[in-house]
Amino acid sequence: MLRAIAMPADTNPEGDIFGGWVLSQMDLAAASIAFHRAAGRCATVAIDGMTFISPVFVGDEVSLFARVIHT
Repeated sequence: MLRAIAMPADTNPEGDIFGGWVLSQMDLAAASIAFHRAAGRCATVAIDGMTFISPVFVGDEVSLFARVIHT
Protein backbone atom coordinates (compact mmCIF):
# COMPACT_ATOMS: atom_id res chain seq x y z
CA MET A 1 0.00 0.00 0.00
CA LEU A 2 2.72 2.48 0.95
CA ARG A 3 6.48 2.83 1.19
CA ALA A 4 8.15 5.75 2.92
CA ILE A 5 11.72 6.66 3.80
CA ALA A 6 12.34 7.87 7.34
CA MET A 7 13.98 11.29 7.20
CA PRO A 8 15.99 13.33 9.74
CA ALA A 9 13.03 15.67 10.33
CA ASP A 10 11.07 12.68 11.70
CA THR A 11 13.46 11.92 14.58
CA ASN A 12 12.99 12.18 18.33
CA PRO A 13 15.68 13.56 20.68
CA GLU A 14 17.33 10.11 20.80
CA GLY A 15 17.83 10.15 17.03
CA ASP A 16 15.31 7.41 16.29
CA ILE A 17 12.15 7.95 14.25
CA PHE A 18 9.12 9.13 16.27
CA GLY A 19 6.55 6.41 16.92
CA GLY A 20 3.92 8.96 15.90
CA TRP A 21 5.48 9.18 12.45
CA VAL A 22 5.26 5.40 12.10
CA LEU A 23 1.61 5.46 13.23
CA SER A 24 0.80 8.24 10.77
CA GLN A 25 2.27 6.19 7.92
CA MET A 26 0.16 3.23 9.03
CA ASP A 27 -2.93 5.45 9.06
CA LEU A 28 -2.20 6.66 5.52
CA ALA A 29 -1.89 3.08 4.26
CA ALA A 30 -5.12 2.08 6.00
CA ALA A 31 -6.90 5.16 4.67
CA SER A 32 -5.99 4.25 1.11
CA ILE A 33 -7.78 0.92 1.26
CA ALA A 34 -10.63 2.31 3.38
CA PHE A 35 -11.34 5.16 0.93
CA HIS A 36 -11.42 2.66 -1.91
CA ARG A 37 -13.77 0.31 -0.04
CA ALA A 38 -16.09 3.09 1.22
CA ALA A 39 -16.05 5.00 -2.08
CA GLY A 40 -15.98 8.15 0.01
CA ARG A 41 -14.84 9.74 3.22
CA CYS A 42 -13.80 7.69 6.22
CA ALA A 43 -11.82 8.15 9.41
CA THR A 44 -9.76 6.16 11.86
CA VAL A 45 -11.81 5.99 15.05
CA ALA A 46 -9.41 4.10 17.32
CA ILE A 47 -6.60 1.60 17.56
CA ASP A 48 -6.53 -0.97 20.34
CA GLY A 49 -2.80 -0.82 20.95
CA MET A 50 0.66 -0.64 19.49
CA THR A 51 3.94 -2.25 20.42
CA PHE A 52 7.15 -1.01 18.85
CA ILE A 53 9.52 -3.96 18.72
CA SER A 54 12.57 -2.20 17.34
CA PRO A 55 13.44 1.37 16.36
CA VAL A 56 13.22 2.81 12.88
CA PHE A 57 16.33 4.73 11.88
CA VAL A 58 16.91 7.64 9.51
CA GLY A 59 17.13 6.31 5.96
CA ASP A 60 15.12 3.15 6.67
CA GLU A 61 12.47 2.34 4.10
CA VAL A 62 9.21 1.49 5.81
CA SER A 63 6.79 -0.70 3.85
CA LEU A 64 3.16 -0.89 4.96
CA PHE A 65 0.51 -3.32 3.81
CA ALA A 66 -3.24 -3.20 4.45
CA ARG A 67 -6.34 -5.29 3.93
CA VAL A 68 -9.98 -5.08 4.97
CA ILE A 69 -10.74 -7.70 7.58
CA HIS A 70 -14.29 -6.77 8.57
CA THR A 71 -16.97 -4.25 7.68
